[in-house]
Amino acid sequence: MFTLQQTVDAPPTEVVRAFTEPEPFAAWFVAEGLSTPADRVTLDVRPGGLISAVFVGPEAEIPFTLRFGELDLPRHLVLHFDDPAEEITVDLADLPGGRTRLDYRSVGLSDEQQASIEPGVATMLGHLAAYFTR
Repeated sequence: MFTLQQTVDAPPTEVVRAFTEPEPFAAWFVAEGLSTPADRVTLDVRPGGLISAVFVGPEAEIPFTLRFGELDLPRHLVLHFDDPAEEITVDLADLPGGRTRLDYRSVGLSDEQQASIEPGVATMLGHLAAYFTR
């Protein structure tokens, strides 16, 4: 298990768009050397609904899917990856000045998987915050 926290300069009603709309999702859900084109993202925002997208790099395309679990938008959502098996819980809390505290919790990864994934997630959450400061 690991937890991360990110402050975002937007209210939860805006921040939740990073999980429910293709353009903001594509802006933050990237991996080193890869992008996620918004026109290659589909989101079925309901419990059990799929998120389907493609990481695109200079010499490779890597499709991926995850699915929504419990949803209480705009405050709480759960995401599930199947490979590796991981459950992600995201909670969005109001902060003064129209800002949001995003609490990210991952469970289910082995220690080795966590060690390789956690730094990338931290970078991704930084991209998410940057999206809302443009």
